[in-house]
Amino acid sequence: MLEVLLLSVALAMDAMAVSIVNGIKYRNYSKKAMIAASFSFGAFQGLMPLLGYLVFSPFISHIEKYDHWIVLIVLSAIGINMIKESFDKESIEERSSDFSMKILLGESIATAIDALSTGVALETFALSPYLSCLLIFIITFVICLIAHHLGKKIALLLKDKATIFGGTILILLGIKTVLEHLGIL
Repeated sequence: MLEVLLLSVALAMDAMAVSIVNGIKYRNYSKKAMIAASFSFGAFQGLMPLLGYLVFSPFISHIEKYDHWIVLIVLSAIGINMIKESFDKESIEERSSDFSMKILLGESIATAIDALSTGVALETFALSPYLSCLLIFIITFVICLIAHHLGKKIALLLKDKATIFGGTILILLGIKTVLEHLGIL
């Protein structure tokens, strides 16, 4: 069970970073939106290993060749857009209404795509693959919910610089993913 808990926390880290950024960027982010986003991150983090376990086990080695580049492109595009928006004349409140399910879906997939390859390890755990994925979902959900609130607090401290900070975090997260997959980190 310890392996599943450690895997859950490790998988939740990318989603946690994006949750902090969302809390920073969307200042009028409602509790309902934070719960929905946390649920989405948790669901994708929990479902990707299960999908890898059930369907993609034979193809994991092919997917792993490219997944880190997809993560870099998606997170960098979102990050660059955030930094660009920070220089727009619109008020932060007007920009904060830009959060959408389309953005959330992209973020959820980008942060969970590397979890697909962990599916091959599920059969080595003492818990069933289904229970393991449920724990991954729950732990990611809780971590992301806390991270959204933390992001809102950071936004209050950083004010207008918060979106530059958040965009930079997303770009660095994408770069970190590539460097890890290339064996540099």
